[in-house]
Amino acid sequence: MTRWIIGPMAALAVGCAAGAPLDGETSGTLATTSATAMPTSTDPTTGPEPATDTTETTTTTTTGDTLTSETGETETTTTGEPTVLGEYYPFTEVHSPITADVAAAMTAIAAKGVKTDGVFAKVGGTHTASSNFMNCLADAMQIAELPPALQPTVDFFNATAAGMGATSFSRVSLAAMPGWTGAEILAGAPSPLVSEVTEINPRFAVVLLGTTELEAPPPDGVFTFADNLVAVVDALIAGGTVPILSTIPARTMPAGIDVYVPRYNAFIRALAQGRKIPLIDLNLALAGLPNAGLAADGIDLSVALAADMVTPAPCAFGFSGITSGYNRRNLVTLEALARGKTVIVDGGPPPDATAPTLLGAGTLEEPIVIPGLPFADMRSTADSPSDAIDAYQGACMAMGEDGPEFVYELTIDAPTTIRALVFDQGNVDVDLHLMTLTDAGTCVKRGDRELEGPLQPGTYFLSVDTLGTATPGEFAFVVLPEG
Repeated sequence: MTRWIIGPMAALAVGCAAGAPLDGETSGTLATTSATAMPTSTDPTTGPEPATDTTETTTTTTTGDTLTSETGETETTTTGEPTVLGEYYPFTEVHSPITADVAAAMTAIAAKGVKTDGVFAKVGGTHTASSNFMNCLADAMQIAELPPALQPTVDFFNATAAGMGATSFSRVSLAAMPGWTGAEILAGAPSPLVSEVTEINPRFAVVLLGTTELEAPPPDGVFTFADNLVAVVDALIAGGTVPILSTIPARTMPAGIDVYVPRYNAFIRALAQGRKIPLIDLNLALAGLPNAGLAADGIDLSVALAADMVTPAPCAFGFSGITSGYNRRNLVTLEALARGKTVIVDGGPPPDATAPTLLGAGTLEEPIVIPGLPFADMRSTADSPSDAIDAYQGACMAMGEDGPEFVYELTIDAPTTIRALVFDQGNVDVDLHLMTLTDAGTCVKRGDRELEGPLQPGTYFLSVDTLGTATPGEFAFVVLPEG
């Protein structure tokens, strides 16, 4: 079944800055190492031969308000194969890859609890509570031009009741209400999420949150959203329900709110990748539709109309139908359920043989190579192979970063404005540092949650480091092009 590969991933995104340093406050051009990023690989069986490379490097120092650079040559020797860190979810596909590794993780989740295979839950706010989402799939008379390969999935989930007089498609979920955020879904004892799972015992849960959370004032809104989404996903996983996450669609009202959408979606992707659960990139699936699949209000999704031009027809899957937001969401959600059913219910082979892989160990000697922007990752400093940096100098604050770190390498070839964010929870406290070399003395900016600003072409190093005596642990890390 197709994964809706939309187009080639942009290795870089051109920002709106030219000649300005990262912090936007000091004059001069931020120059960096002249280097080439290590390519990503889907076939790690071969590696480079040992080689010696002479690289021109630029060390950036700050004197007053001016950045100055000294250029020299450094001889480096590489031997053996690069470290293959693991698979990642590409930004170019509507459905994240379900390889043997992801299938094993999904199977392990399913083993945590006895659930009803023919039932899924709907979890979310306005887009999920709408009668235009999935309900029509419970009525064969409302379905038109459904791809034949998806009919068995429709029949399968219609064969099992999900509460009185409904199947998973038509059920009014206790965990989906217009305007709800993750906070409402988790509130109370029992919470709406617990009540829904208890009542229908679902094997899968389709989760879309974030559209309402966009209204929360930045910068705290996205971090609160992230905490709640982790809680929702982990509660489902703990009980043996396999979450299927979805990115949020575009939103154009109120004016200016659309700039925050990529930040929310990058975290959603990082979480799905970190938990090795399916991701539907709904934003990508709707991107080419008229008005990006949105209704006239700039908030809700559009829906196709029946021949009378009045009655909604969200299960019309012909050409005219799937140019509407709800129709396209119904289709890609059904595809995701089919892919999950193949692995968890049918015990079949994973739908995808391979996925792109991240290269690098996360150390100063072998950073994790960021393959392009945007980028999302999730891992834990408790598992880090590196604890080499305890303090950063240069333009960064002299604060103790005594715990383990992960180091990432970012190469750009055009002036680019970036925003890097790191998400942590509880007693975990990690900070972001941007260096021009793999040397803590070349740190040019630090942030406890985010860094933003323009960069000039070159190679940079981003360190996610544990603050002081804080507990090492899980973090999500994203880098976005902006401007």
